[in-house]
Amino acid sequence: MTVVLRELPIESMVLVRGEPPMPPNTVAGNEIWLGPDEWLVLGEREEDYPDALAAVDVSANRVGFELSGEGAADVLARGCALDLHPSVFPVGSCAQTLLARTPVILLAPGDHAFRLLVRASFAGHIRAWLERAIASEPTAPGSR
Repeated sequence: MTVVLRELPIESMVLVRGEPPMPPNTVAGNEIWLGPDEWLVLGEREEDYPDALAAVDVSANRVGFELSGEGAADVLARGCALDLHPSVFPVGSCAQTLLARTPVILLAPGDHAFRLLVRASFAGHIRAWLERAIASEPTAPGSR
């Protein structure tokens, strides 16, 4: 199985406080639920949320990665306690969790694909951990 890791370009990120426009633990377009009154929006500006309780540009805060391929969930399972089976963590889900003991925001944008948002100071650690986990992943079913 081929698993591909790539860094995601993120133009801007805004942390918004107020009534989230989506249900808990979901992603709606570029909006990511973080808590009962908090969500993160990719590609927007503070000015886009004039009626929010607060809107703060956090663009420099996180780096994005995408992990894709049939073995992507298996790679993440090596360092993440969440059950990433599609019946539990379906497309459109998000969660704040730990990966390799590092806080991340984990998104499921499509089948066999995951996006991770990690604080910039931990990005090198997560990239290296993911590269090692991918390198040690079996290339064919049943080869473990």
